[in-house]
This record gives sequence, C-alpha cells and structure tokens, in this order.
Amino acid sequence: MKIKNIKNILAASAVYGLMSIAITSCSDDYMEDMNIDESKAPSIEPGAQLTTALLQTYGDFGLMDTYRSYITGFTQHFAGGWNVSNYAGSVHASDDQMRLIWDQYYKVAIKNLVDAIVNSADKPAINAVLRIHRVYLMSVLTDTYGDVPCTEAGLGFISGISNPKYDKQEDIYNFFFDELASCVEQLGTAQDRIGGDVTSLSGDALAWRKYANSLRLRFAMRISDVNPSKAQEEFEKALKADGGYIQSASEDAYIIYTDGPFTLYDGSQDLDFRVNALGEILYGQDPTSPTFVSSTFYNLMKKTSDPRLNRICRHYINTKRSEIKPDREWNVDVTDEVLSYVEKSGEIIHPCNPGAAWWNNWINGPANADIPTLERIVNMYPEAGFDGNNFPARMMRPFLSIDMEMPDRPGFLISSAEVEFLLAEAKSKGWTVDGDVETHFKNGIIASMQILNNHYLESNKISESEIQDYIDGIIAEGTLTSNPREAINTQAWILHTMNPAEAWANLRRSDYPVLQDRTKLDKFEADFSYDDGNLQTPVRLRYPILEAQYNSDNYKKAVEDLGGTDDWHHRLWWDTKDINVE
Repeated sequence: MKIKNIKNILAASAVYGLMSIAITSCSDDYMEDMNIDESKAPSIEPGAQLTTALLQTYGDFGLMDTYRSYITGFTQHFAGGWNVSNYAGSVHASDDQMRLIWDQYYKVAIKNLVDAIVNSADKPAINAVLRIHRVYLMSVLTDTYGDVPCTEAGLGFISGISNPKYDKQEDIYNFFFDELASCVEQLGTAQDRIGGDVTSLSGDALAWRKYANSLRLRFAMRISDVNPSKAQEEFEKALKADGGYIQSASEDAYIIYTDGPFTLYDGSQDLDFRVNALGEILYGQDPTSPTFVSSTFYNLMKKTSDPRLNRICRHYINTKRSEIKPDREWNVDVTDEVLSYVEKSGEIIHPCNPGAAWWNNWINGPANADIPTLERIVNMYPEAGFDGNNFPARMMRPFLSIDMEMPDRPGFLISSAEVEFLLAEAKSKGWTVDGDVETHFKNGIIASMQILNNHYLESNKISESEIQDYIDGIIAEGTLTSNPREAINTQAWILHTMNPAEAWANLRRSDYPVLQDRTKLDKFEADFSYDDGNLQTPVRLRYPILEAQYNSDNYKKAVEDLGGTDDWHHRLWWDTKDINVE
C-alpha cells in the first residue's frame, strides 16, 4: 500500500466515520433509538464502513482498557502498572473494564459491517472482504466471552432483531469455516474494486484470499483439541484452497495506522481510530503507571538468551507522560547504563511478578552516580524530580519499549510467522503438511524477529547472526523434539506480544508457555481488591451486566450453559485443559 493512498483513505474515513452506524450494543435497546439526521446521506459507501471497521480493530481507545486491565495480564506479558495489577493481577471483576470489547465492537464495527454486507450484494469483492473482517472480529468476541450473538448480531435496524440470540461457540466456528471458504470462492471471480482497505493487503483480491485461507488455518488449529478430525479436515482444505495462504512477510495482513497524536476517549466517541490505540494505552498517560514487562516474559527470554529481550524490555527514567504521543524527552533511555551497573555491582534486574505493582516487593535503586545519565540530568534539571518519588528504583524494572507503543505501529491480523508456527504444529500432529516441523519452526522464529525489525525497532535491529545463534540454542535445548507443542506455542506467545486477543486465545488453546501460578504469588491487600475466592487466572470474560436486563432471555440461556453462573473460570468450548503453571 502506498502511504499516499493510505493517508487519503484515512482522511476520508474521518468524515465517513462520523456518519457510520453506531448504536450502543448488540442489544439495540440499551439506549434510545437512533435518530435519523435528515442532513446526512441516506446511505453510506461500503468502503467507508469497511475503513471504520478495520481501523477500530486496534484504533479504538475506548475498548483498550480491557486489553490493558485484563488480557495482557492474563497472558503474563505485562505486570506492574496499576490497571493490570488491580484487575488481572488481583482477579478483580469489573464490568466497566471487561465489557468494552463487547460494547465497542458490536455498536460500531459489527453494525457497520452487517449494514454494508447487506448493501453490497451487487459488489462481490468488497462484500467478501466485509464478511472476512466480520469473521475476524467475531472470533475476537467469541474467544473472549464464549457463546455470543453472531448470526443475528447487528440486524436491529435491518431486520428488527433487537434481542439477538447467543450462538453456541461450536456453531460460530462452523460458520467461520463456511463463510471464509465462501468468501475465497467469491473473490476468485469478483471484478469490482475493493475501496476503503486500510490494510497491507491494498485492496487486492488475491491478497484477501490468502488472508482468509490463513485465518482458516488459525481457526482449525483452535479447535484441534475439542474436535481433532474436523480440525485436520479444515486445516488441510485451507492449505489446498484456491488463492493459497500467507507464506512471506510481504503477504502479512495488518492494519495501517498513522503517526498522529493520541485520540484518547474523546477520539473513541468521535470514531477517530486513525492511530494504534493499543500502543497508546500501553504507553499510558499517568506517570505512575506505564507498562512494565512481567517477570514471566522477562525471565523466559533471559533464560533462552533471546535477542529480543533488551529490544522489547528497556529501562527508562521518566517523571511524566506526554499527552500528545510517546516521546523520548521525558522517557530517558538508560538501558545500557542499567545493564552495565548490574554487571559491575552484582545487582539483578527486577521485573514485576503478576499481581505485583512496581512499588510492591520493594527494591533499592542505584545511587545517582552509578547511572551517569541520571546524575547528569538531575544536575541539569533539579526541579524535574528525576531522582525523586522512587523513580530510580522503578528504573530497575523493565518497561515495555516505547518502540512498541508508537501510534503508527501496525495492527496485526495474521502473519507469515504465525502461519509457520501453525504449519509446524500441524506437522507435529501428523497432518498432511509439506516440509518438516523444524524448518517451519525456524522459519517462524526468523519471521517473528523480522517483524520486530521491520515494524517496531527504530534502531538496534536484530542481526542475522543473533537470530541464528538463538535458533541454534533453542534447537539444542531439545524441547522441540520432546514437546513440540510447548516449543512452538511459546514462540507464538512471544510473537503475539502486541496482539493480546490472539495471544490469550492461543495460550488457552495450547496451554503454553508455562506461566506462574497466580495462586502461589503474593497478595497486596493494602493496594488492591481480592473479591474472587479463586485466584487462578480467568479463562473468559463475563458478559456485560446490561445484557441481563435488555437481552435477558438469551443471556439467561447462555449463563445456564455455563452452569448457572457467569463464571469467568469456566473454559470455552475449544479450551479443553488448564494452562500449564508452575
């Protein structure tokens, strides 16, 4: 996609987005009926609705609290910030935090996609693309909550269905397989232009076919424990399907965002989704609560001498947060000096454990003189407080690199790296896949690191020799031979650091990597609420409370199928075993 074209589409989306259909939830009665503004166009171009739905995927700040507060903590990628410690870390259920993915996707993207699908019957190419993205977003919803409205979702205005039924997750996945296969076939003969595409696929029908077939591989693997024969059948059909599947970085599917200022909650209300809001919320606007890398993630990379360790994890002196976009003026990178100090002093890096905030499990910071940059800026700007408020001690916690949080970072849908890991696991299961497990595994690691180099790291790129040394060490360690499921899905977990929805789904499906057992970790009752008697990490999010009021019959049926309570420790249909912990 040429950047000039993307900017033109994004500029148009800012206008069209305000006209997009946006009712408050999948249950149309939550708020007042939508008023009809006679000054607005009676219909919206499907391409404009596609743009809105695509950009919302990672661009809606209004839903990102669910990822920050819960999902990135459940995966144990991040720990230490107040939000992730208060909610995921203390297993504290809050409707205000966990309903956001449901509320925002149903009221904006799903509504727009369903409307555009109905109104694009005479445009087969864009119709298929709209349906593919509906599948993608519905997969996020069902993999987050379980049984959800799918086949009747978004039909309030079109068909008068204001209380959609909750489809069983098994039926939803069967719908995915049929729908994606149908879209691939439809794109094979369609001649109309795919407008409004703000992804790396650039409105190319063949590229969308490869993307759809790659999603079929993902979803087939997702059900491989609960229905192995169906999974193998769908996986092998997708491999042979017309159009092929993603096999190189040039074919990766991701949403393109702009290098613009923060949108924040006002931007969400205005449907301004032009920047990557996941990075925005992980950067954080509160100087006391940026994002830190958890001890699970840090120690796993350290143990294996992963060259990504000190690219993903950085050490900063920061006393405030920019309100415009991630900046380096007030985030002084002292990583090299901290590592040097650790080596000379015998001190260690102190990543936060799941459930612990950065100020818990107190550590002592180095003297100013031990970190030359700290001493220099304290002398230059004594009023800034660089050595106050325990900031030097916090500096010893590994932060998520600002490189990962910039507003123009891609929103990945699926990559060649993930496909390689899927092929490796499928081959290890004895499915019909070309090549061998080790080659696909190695290719997946190489592609994962190239994603960092090409899309995130602004300097200090990972060298080919570093990648090869790491691969050699991982192969020599032997887990790929003794437990390929663990080896492959540990790498997938690292790959999905900035794709929380897929990271959590694949973690629950594969049960790897081995996480820390939350029930054995410290509690900090002076700081956080512990209102769940079961401190095991939840495996789904609860339904929005308003569903019980406004879609009560369908909600009650869904809860009955969970055993009578909206239990967030109840595994989803495809999740057959507990996550491995130690």
